[in-house]
Amino acid sequence: MKSNISENIRFYRKEKNLTQEQLAEAMGVSVGAVSKWEGGISVPELSLIMELSDFFGISVDALLGYKMRDNTAAETAERLRIMRSQKDYTNAFSEVEKAVQKFPNNFDVIYQGGGLLYFLGLEKDDRKVVLKSKELLEHALNLIDQPHAHNVGKSDIYDDLSGICFILDECEKGLDMLKEHNEGGVFDAEIGYELASSFKRYKEALPYLSDALVRNLTDLFKCIIGFANVYENRREFEKAFDAVKICYEINEMFRVPGTVSYLDKGSIVLLTACAQICEKLGDEAGIRKYLLEAKSVAENFDANPDDSAKNVKFYEKDIPASAADDFGETAIATIENVIAWEKEKYPKTCKIWQEIKEI
Repeated sequence: MKSNISENIRFYRKEKNLTQEQLAEAMGVSVGAVSKWEGGISVPELSLIMELSDFFGISVDALLGYKMRDNTAAETAERLRIMRSQKDYTNAFSEVEKAVQKFPNNFDVIYQGGGLLYFLGLEKDDRKVVLKSKELLEHALNLIDQPHAHNVGKSDIYDDLSGICFILDECEKGLDMLKEHNEGGVFDAEIGYELASSFKRYKEALPYLSDALVRNLTDLFKCIIGFANVYENRREFEKAFDAVKICYEINEMFRVPGTVSYLDKGSIVLLTACAQICEKLGDEAGIRKYLLEAKSVAENFDANPDDSAKNVKFYEKDIPASAADDFGETAIATIENVIAWEKEKYPKTCKIWQEIKEI
């Protein structure tokens, strides 16, 4: 609950065309007192608030200008979430305590409160705050089956709890927690990082780091193609081209020269996409250039196909992962299919490809 009395005294004084000196004289107080009221340094006594209301011809409520906060569980949790995202630690501990006292078994409130205190304790190196965060996050695990506002899963909570273990110098416990709850490899990168950085167990780290690398490259590919589709739909073709080209360059950085791997298929798709976007940009030379590059990569791959990750830079795993896709059985078929799927949208790309594939 917030009062706007200082702003209101200033507003109504000016509305009556009074100086601070004139209002002070009318109220029988010093000019300094009025100045402090309007500056929010002090608040008039109750009797003076009633006199001011009468003087301005308004109700006491209007003068006080109280604004009641929406204190539902949902709004309380959202305030805590915003405080965490903006790193607003003003009265964070007391805000969380009040919220938890009011909604002791509401998942959103407990989780957001625990998350806020986790950030606060981490950045301020405050063990008391960290321990309170741990208590709340562990409680949130018991409440997670409740419907909740954001896409929060157990992995999000275990991620924070493992971080708390490392803060509290319970590193082995934190690592075990990550391993135990590593469904779908969600913590591969973090486990690999901790093994290599905190524990110096380098050999053990490699499989986790390798799987995380492949997964993140695949996710990047999907993410960028998604962005490109959004930008094309908005007719922001330059941005679409930049997104695809940057992804292609990153993809190329992880290809080992002179070898083939599953990354080649990604490069072929990205090069073909560059050609298609060039059509929207009116760049016929660009269409031809990128289709020729795609054809060259495809022919090299098809001469000695390998859909595994063994030739991806930094990948070190005894049994390399293999990738499957629905672009086509061969690399050349991948180009054919990507073009055919949208031939009405990119007719010039389709025509130029028919010329190039005969070369």
